[in-house]
Amino acid sequence: MNKILPSFERLREMAIQDPDALERLRQEYVKVAIDAAPSEYRSRLEGLQFQIDGQRRLAKSPMASCINISKMMHESLHQLKGFIDGKDEPIEEQKEEQKEEAMILSFPRSAF
Repeated sequence: MNKILPSFERLREMAIQDPDALERLRQEYVKVAIDAAPSEYRSRLEGLQFQIDGQRRLAKSPMASCINISKMMHESLHQLKGFIDGKDEPIEEQKEEQKEEAMILSFPRSAF
């Protein structure tokens, strides 16, 4: 696609006045990006986009959607880091390793 993405102001205007048009534009750009990828990556990208769209549909608000998708991204990066570091274990097990113990101190209440 040789089209230039509309300006932020135009996208904001679309979000307010015609959210359906903005959604169609988003879908068009996503499709073009996936189609432009090498063929061996397309099915993985389509699967990832399916997961992202699912998170968007399930979220109660746009902010919740953004947070959930961000969590997906961080988990994926965490897995990649584990792979690079030579750890081939699930995220849950890696999280268990990261837990640290701490001593909880109690302080006496002072009388005022």
